[in-house]
Amino acid sequence: MGTALFVLLWWLALFGWWLVLVGTNAGLELIAGACAALLGALLAAALRRHGLLRYRFEAGWLAKALKVPWKVVYELGVVFWALALHLLGQRHLSSRYRAFDFPAGGNDPTSRGRRAVAAAEDSLSPNTIPVDVDSEHDVALRHELDPRRSSNSMP
Repeated sequence: MGTALFVLLWWLALFGWWLVLVGTNAGLELIAGACAALLGALLAAALRRHGLLRYRFEAGWLAKALKVPWKVVYELGVVFWALALHLLGQRHLSSRYRAFDFPAGGNDPTSRGRRAVAAAEDSLSPNTIPVDVDSEHDVALRHELDPRRSSNSMP
């Protein structure tokens, strides 16, 4: 794909995302969105030129995305239940950071795609938030609001 087409597609995606987030089509917002999208598209082109936008996604990891809506609903219930117990004085809410094994891989496109998909899927859940993935030690670190009800895997 040529550089001009690459920048155009990135600009369209970023500008569209801007419009969705802003929720208005006021003239000044459109100009600001166009400028921000252009900066983002040029940054994406520079990253691509240096080989930093190479990702390959594995079907198995993408298939796990089908479980994400259920996980979001379940963990929302976990968070509300923990909050209710805390407010009623039944149980003190104590969150924690936890490290666990994760097949992070190396610096190849497949490993980068695996880390990106897993972190994106895990960050949607209200009970957990990924903090870091260590490629050298194949370990992931995440924060858990209610550690008793968190899974031992990411995502």
